[in-house]
Amino acid sequence: MARKKANNYFHMFVGMAEDAIQAAQLLEKTAKSYNPDKMEKMVKSMHEIEHGADMKKHAIIKALASEFITPIDREDIVSLTWELDDVLDLIEEVYQNFYMFNILEIKPYAIDFCELIVRSTTAMKACFDEFENFQKSKTIAGKLIEVNVIEELADSLYAKAMRELYLKEKDPIKINAWSALYDKLERACDRCEHVADAIERVITKNS
Repeated sequence: MARKKANNYFHMFVGMAEDAIQAAQLLEKTAKSYNPDKMEKMVKSMHEIEHGADMKKHAIIKALASEFITPIDREDIVSLTWELDDVLDLIEEVYQNFYMFNILEIKPYAIDFCELIVRSTTAMKACFDEFENFQKSKTIAGKLIEVNVIEELADSLYAKAMRELYLKEKDPIKINAWSALYDKLERACDRCEHVADAIERVITKNS
C-alpha cells in the first residue's frame, strides 16, 4: 500500500500569502484609478480573491484533522492560518467600505496606504518563501524585520492622515467615513506584522 503523502503546510501558507498580494494589488489599482460607478462590480472581484483564500484556509484545517504528525505544532499552523485570513479580510473590508460609504474620491493618503499594503503583503510572502527551511535560512530574519519596518511606516502615515482629516475636512459624514477607512488601511498592515510575529514565535520555539 502506498504511503499517504504528507501535506505541505508551508506551501499552503505561500498560497494564501499570494492571494493577499493579489488582493493588495487590486486595492492599489482601484485606488489609483478610482471610479465609484465600478465599485459594486469590483467588490465582487475582491470577494472572489478572498473566497479563494478561504478555500485554502479550509483545506489547511481539513488536512490537520486527518494528519497525526505535523512539521510544526498544530496550534501554530492554525494560528498562522487565521492570521493570514485576517489580512485578506481587512483588505476586503476596505473595499466594502469604499462602496458602502459611497466614497466618490480617494484621498492621497489612502493611495499611500495602498502602496504600503502591497509592500507589506509582498514582504510577508517573502517570509513564507523562506519559512520551510527557517533553520538554515540566512535571510528570513531580515524579511521579518522588513514587515515590521513597513508597519511602522503605516503607523506614521495613519497619524498624518488622521490629523489632516480633522484639520481640513468639515463634513462630519466624510470624517466618520474616512476615519473608519484609515483605521482599516492601517490595520491591514498591522495584520501583516501579526503574521510575521507569529512566524518569529514558531522559529524561536523550534530553534
